[in-house]
Amino acid sequence: MVTVTAECAPRWATQRSRRRTLAPQAASVARKLGLNLLPWQRMVLSVALERARGRPAYRDVIVSVPRQSGKSTTVLALIVWRMTEFPGSRVMYGAQTRTAARLKMLESWWPRLVSSPLGADLRLFRGFGNETISHANGSVLQLLSASESAGHGETVDLAVIDEAWVHRDAHVEQAVRPAMVTRKDAQLWALSTAGTWRSEWWKGKLDAGRAAAEMGVDAGVCCFDWSAPADANPADPATWRACMPALGRLADEKTVRADLAAMGLEEFRRAYLNQWPDPARQGWKVFAREAWARARGDDS
Repeated sequence: MVTVTAECAPRWATQRSRRRTLAPQAASVARKLGLNLLPWQRMVLSVALERARGRPAYRDVIVSVPRQSGKSTTVLALIVWRMTEFPGSRVMYGAQTRTAARLKMLESWWPRLVSSPLGADLRLFRGFGNETISHANGSVLQLLSASESAGHGETVDLAVIDEAWVHRDAHVEQAVRPAMVTRKDAQLWALSTAGTWRSEWWKGKLDAGRAAAEMGVDAGVCCFDWSAPADANPADPATWRACMPALGRLADEKTVRADLAAMGLEEFRRAYLNQWPDPARQGWKVFAREAWARARGDDS
């Protein structure tokens, strides 16, 4: 069983079972891409890629981590593993915008892919609106749009919804899930940092995943959430170490401290502590609720 350090264990996590997992294959692909997976990444893959009766044990995978934790490299290793080990797979990837997804594919992922030992089997088509990375075995990676027609007409084997907090409704999920229904090995991954009060779809997915993890559900959906409790001191390095699984590896405490001083506290909490905004304070950014009530002479 792969674990993270005790001081940075996820607050919610689906537990590893005794079932076979394909995570070693994904880790091998990551190494070929020059990626050294962090303990939290190996933990997620170890559970998410478990097999049950010849198919994925989990059709939905939910991952919530602070920003700059290595989410993008997790996604890249997952996608390339899927394309390599499952010939003929169709993979769809979406980020906060199609432009952001395109930049990630062309400017970040492709240079790493083409220079890796796997590069000889991969081809890139840059045509705007039809960007595709194809594998010699017939697998393809395409970009996902949040429109209701995205994914229609073709099957989808792996759908990755990155930066899931930007979606205010279920359109993106509704676009791809029907295309997965005939694919026994299909998975939908949703990954993100905490959202805003508008992030209703992501909050609903995360709440359902947390509940499943708490109940010990071992099929259908798995969930991992690294976040700080609401009452944690945002200025205490112990808080950072308890919820930032890449701290000391991809980021250091000096940088986090400097960002705390430079950023607004609410945004720092969301980005680095993976905390959701307090619903009681929604709509009160110009005036504090308490100050408004005092001005009105309202003691309630």
